[in-house]
Amino acid sequence: MEDLLERIKKIESLILGAKTEGEKQAAIFAKERILKKYPELEIHKNPKEYALYTQDNWHKKLLLAICRKYGVKPYRYYRQKYTTVMVRINEDFLNKVLWKEYLEYSELLGKLVEEITDDLISKIHKHEEEDIIQGNLK
Repeated sequence: MEDLLERIKKIESLILGAKTEGEKQAAIFAKERILKKYPELEIHKNPKEYALYTQDNWHKKLLLAICRKYGVKPYRYYRQKYTTVMVRINEDFLNKVLWKEYLEYSELLGKLVEEITDDLISKIHKHEEEDIIQGNLK
């Protein structure tokens, strides 16, 4: 399955980077052939509603972008937390493609935010660990 997902990602990059309409159509047809061969990856076949929870607004934006990349329309019910994303999607596609990709990008996002934060703090003041004091606080 890993190899299949990598092939789909490569085809998607070909679609985005196509210089001519013919190249773009050929890549789209290749993607359609793969999806026909593996129907469990069909996004809207036997959809169920899922509530996906993110930790903050940055991760929500990431999840929304991935959903829209695959043509999934995210939504949220009135009074739901802003970090909740609702989707109607095939369970296999959610688990094997969408959520897996989200977790990969989420890890990269976390590393990037940490790197930027550390750089900013080092420009403000040399980073030092806080002191640990033994005893009672009064």
